[in-house]
Amino acid sequence: MNRKRLVRLGVVAIVGLGIAAGAAYAAWTVNGSGTGTASAASAQGLTLTAGSASGVLYPGATADVDTSVGNTNPFPVHVSSIALDTTQGQNGFAVDAGHSGCNLGSLSFTTATNGGNGWDIAANSALDVDAASSITMGSGANDSCQGATFTVYLTATATSA
Repeated sequence: MNRKRLVRLGVVAIVGLGIAAGAAYAAWTVNGSGTGTASAASAQGLTLTAGSASGVLYPGATADVDTSVGNTNPFPVHVSSIALDTTQGQNGFAVDAGHSGCNLGSLSFTTATNGGNGWDIAANSALDVDAASSITMGSGANDSCQGATFTVYLTATATSA
């Protein structure tokens, strides 16, 4: 074999090996595209139900308001505050039928925040909350308020935790 033919054969072999190597690499490279789906839960409102009253009210006194906060969501929530819901009752308060003469304007409620820490409630659970010293009966309460049971309408502000 002459030298020219040998060089040509070498070049053809190198080019052939390069093509084969590129084809082998390409055979292992696979790409694709497409879509997936996900869905978000719909947040459910918290439920607040009356707990057991602790302490008693009289003109000039404060007492705790106890409530249970229920979370039916599949995720935990952080309640930052519990406030008076003034859209219900008489500015957020109601009194039992036997004491309808009680002047509810003598009552006030201080928004509860648990010292600024709020409350954490696990998914699908409830937490008893004692809003310490949050209700006050002013000195203007009349005698019709003696022995009354009050309903305190509350609202909770919360975010997913």
